[in-house]
Amino acid sequence: MVLDVYTLFVCELYVLAFLSIIMVFAWRGAQYSRVLGFNCLSLLLSIIAVGLSSLRSSGFMFLPIVVGNLLVLCAYGLQLNAFRALRGARGRWLWLPGMGVWAVLCLFPSFYTSLPMRILVSSLLCIIYTSAMLYELHRSRPLLPVTWWPAQLLLGIHLGFSILRALLDGGIPNPVHGAIGGSSFSVYVILESILVVIGLSFTMMAMVNERTQIIYRQASLLDPLTGVWNRRALFEKTTQLTASWSCSKQPLSVMLFDLDHFKSINDRYGHSQGDRVLIDFCHQVTRELPADGYFARVGGEEFAAVLMCAEGECIQVAERIRNVVERSCPENVSYSVSIGVASCQPDRDAIDSLMAAADDALYQAKAAGRNQVKTYGATNNEDVRTLFASKMA
Repeated sequence: MVLDVYTLFVCELYVLAFLSIIMVFAWRGAQYSRVLGFNCLSLLLSIIAVGLSSLRSSGFMFLPIVVGNLLVLCAYGLQLNAFRALRGARGRWLWLPGMGVWAVLCLFPSFYTSLPMRILVSSLLCIIYTSAMLYELHRSRPLLPVTWWPAQLLLGIHLGFSILRALLDGGIPNPVHGAIGGSSFSVYVILESILVVIGLSFTMMAMVNERTQIIYRQASLLDPLTGVWNRRALFEKTTQLTASWSCSKQPLSVMLFDLDHFKSINDRYGHSQGDRVLIDFCHQVTRELPADGYFARVGGEEFAAVLMCAEGECIQVAERIRNVVERSCPENVSYSVSIGVASCQPDRDAIDSLMAAADDALYQAKAAGRNQVKTYGATNNEDVRTLFASKMA
């Protein structure tokens, strides 16, 4: 089957125009996302560049060779900025280097009149820009666990095609005066660009949607005042730990915290100062917790931490936290914390029972005068479960 260059040219214009319309509405629907904004501008410039390429058949060379290719390189730079925006990086004038190289080379007649040389340089610039997009996409991988794969595949295909074009397209003039260019390889260039633009545009929208969902989900798991995990996040994590607990060989410990006489701080200094105390407490705890510890605010002045360590190590961490909190004095407001600790081995107590045991130890710390660490002394499975059942009754 022979692919007609004129038909493909019309199809490319139609596809670019259709995708541009979709992208404009997607950009507005996504609260004017920078990612989709850059992608939308890239598509619009591509439409103009493809339109200018049709002037070759009428004998006009300056607009398609110089202006058209400058717009294509600008579109590549905008697309690269779109990938940077995915990971929250600021946009840069990334289209200028490629455009500058092309503009300078076009000043030399030996380059301007040589189709093989223009094809080689444009392919190399395309390889550079596509490689930069792959690099930016790789840096965004933690933010895009699902859509990262199809985006990488599409960019990889485009990079591979650009390399093949640089190696195989010798700039042999097309006997048919096609609208898109003078090379017999132009048919494949149009076909590949249509497929990649369609795939990448919809993948870009999917990536923005995935990133937005992840951001909203992360926000729903954070306490808005202190920035630490909230009760829901901690319980979800403990559910995951329960599922994998029996397979692990590590002991598990729970700490429950209660700021001493916090109500009196609000009454004496105001709620704004009370908020500063809560923020300061979270700062002190996160500095002292091990890297694999999980810390969350579970109530007004109540907090919890889950650590993968034995009871002795957990008590040491709790004592360090108690000491640094006692020495801390945010804006001349002294405060202290009572801590309850409970620990067990993987083949023993359930996580719910462990939380109940830590709560009982916290009650003992408060009853004993506050500003101290208490541990739950039960080592019996049945005792812990009985305690948990009585607290839930």
